Amino acid sequence: MITATSVSPEPPELTYGSLNGFAYLPAMPGIAYRVLTKVVGIQEPGGRCIITENELAEMLNVHRSLVGRGFQCLGYARLVFRQAKGVYRLNPMISGYRTVADQLAAINEMDPEDRLDIDDYQERYDQAVAEAEEERRRRAAARKRAQGTVPAESAGTDSVEDPAVLDFAAARRTRRRSGKK
Repeated sequence: MITATSVSPEPPELTYGSLNGFAYLPAMPGIAYRVLTKVVGIQEPGGRCIITENELAEMLNVHRSLVGRGFQCLGYARLVFRQAKGVYRLNPMISGYRTVADQLAAINEMDPEDRLDIDDYQERYDQAVAEAEEERRRRAAARKRAQGTVPAESAGTDSVEDPAVLDFAAARRTRRRSGKK
């Protein structure tokens, strides 16, 4: 497998930045810290990181899904932003730059919502995780309702004994089994 690191074994250009942003890191799963450490080490000046989840998983000797989970947590914390498949950008407060002036300019241009040095940073991270988990639950329940695998009381209906609801769900299952739409 040819990767960016195998084609060009030269280390990335050294960058300079402040480590003060790391003082604000929230309590995250361990894989998030491992992913963060690796991408901080391979970043280009300005915080751009070009690496796929598969490459990162190989470097960390973990399954790709764990790397994805690490990136999710880093996104909730606003530490790493995905720009495209295999292209990530670090928060300017933890990125390296060619000069201190470059870093200060990037920090001054930041959206205030992305700053790390705020009092409720952990609470904001916890809220983002809770909202994402609720969205996952909502989508899973919607998929189950669409498949007709959720009992009426779980699907949010008030009347479990409503024959129209039960008959409709049974009819959908029957049509699916027979291949009719």
